[in-house]
Amino acid sequence: MLKSFTKILLVLCVLFSLQSCKKDPVEQLEQKLKYMAGPTAELGTVEYTISKIIKVDHDVFYKYGERKVLFSSRSTMKAGINLSKFCADSVKVDNKNNTITVKMPKAEILSFHMPAEDVKLEYSKTSGLRSEFSATERNELLKQAEENIKNDAPNLGIFKDAEENMRLLVEGILSGAGFNEVIVEFN
Repeated sequence: MLKSFTKILLVLCVLFSLQSCKKDPVEQLEQKLKYMAGPTAELGTVEYTISKIIKVDHDVFYKYGERKVLFSSRSTMKAGINLSKFCADSVKVDNKNNTITVKMPKAEILSFHMPAEDVKLEYSKTSGLRSEFSATERNELLKQAEENIKNDAPNLGIFKDAEENMRLLVEGILSGAGFNEVIVEFN
């Protein structure tokens, strides 16, 4: 009888020691996200390639002639989560219902590139007393186009896709921790 009691006690001690070795899910999530983000603390979860036509018709009533230009461009925009805004306080564990709620920062644009080699002058026309677009004017037009693309990002769905991909990533990390439900919110 004493031997079986000792065996049961030994098994319980081993189980408790193994249980204590189990990592805290919040700590596990933080470590994995930091590892994936690297030193930048930004985790890009989606990248879009955007093609845009930039058209300018610079006709004014007080000058004779036409002045038009048309560019095509291709750019890439990466969106994701800035993990420097995420902390362990953003995670709530409900032991009663066996659920975990993770509040992540909203997705944002992490990088935008419109390389010069991906911008092509497709059409240019001047007539009458009008002059060609100068290099400075062309650069300004391209800067405006870049700002327009960035401002249109919410309408492109890039933030929604970035947040959905982050949700799937966090759920995947925490699914093995034994929770009945993993809730990921963006604030």
